[in-house]
Amino acid sequence: MPESDKLKSLLYILTGTLFVLVLLDKSLGNKVGTPTGQESPSFFSRFNTIGKNSPLAPNSENKGKQTHEQIMDQAEDEILTELMQTGDVSNEETSSSDPNDPEEMFIPIVEMPKPDIRSNTPSKPQLNHSPGEVKLYFLKFYGKGNKSHSRLVQIKRRFEQGDKILFIMKELTKGPVQEEKSQGVLNALPNRMEYSKEYSVENGILKLSLGPDFEAGAGPELLKDRVDQICYSILENSELRGIRLYINGKQVRSLGGVGLPIPEVLTKNPRKIATL
Repeated sequence: MPESDKLKSLLYILTGTLFVLVLLDKSLGNKVGTPTGQESPSFFSRFNTIGKNSPLAPNSENKGKQTHEQIMDQAEDEILTELMQTGDVSNEETSSSDPNDPEEMFIPIVEMPKPDIRSNTPSKPQLNHSPGEVKLYFLKFYGKGNKSHSRLVQIKRRFEQGDKILFIMKELTKGPVQEEKSQGVLNALPNRMEYSKEYSVENGILKLSLGPDFEAGAGPELLKDRVDQICYSILENSELRGIRLYINGKQVRSLGGVGLPIPEVLTKNPRKIATL
């Protein structure tokens, strides 16, 4: 048989086979899961876009003909819209934090004071121990219920002689007198608080060592009040620039079981002051 006749016979066979498959597909279709009254798409209808320049998008009967570029642009817009919606939800969740939550309160960190570069030897300013009035700071609560808040209260004492720093620490440990207590004045510092009398001053920074009772049995709010009492009472009555705090001779950067962070050099934390 000639070669051309062989090719024709093969073409007839392929065409006949394809025709039979189309007829079977049309007669049987994909009726499983198809709603009543709705014609199921045939197997070959899924390839109705082969070779076309403008393939049809899903549900093209309702949307009309779309180009490939339009379909891709539409998909990209849907993705961007979803991402933007997700971002909005995240922002709302982040902004819902309560700034008044005690867990979020902390003592502001200050920059380490720079040493005096005008001299090769570190400066050791002399403390002023002249007699006069000393301003001490204790505690008083204002408001009721959930609106109750602490405020430092300025109390004046007469200093006659001796070491002013040790006098301040002694008076703070003793706490307010009976008349001051009757007006609601309290002491945030623990009773019989121990402190070292061997303090030192370097470049205007006081190195003060306290006993372990200073941080015992106190939450973040109370620890903050204790630090403020000492800082205000010492720094208001001297030319010192800050306090470096030590517990049992070791410098600390956090206080209490809650681990309240404190700066390396303590300064006066800005807060409202009350006077009697």
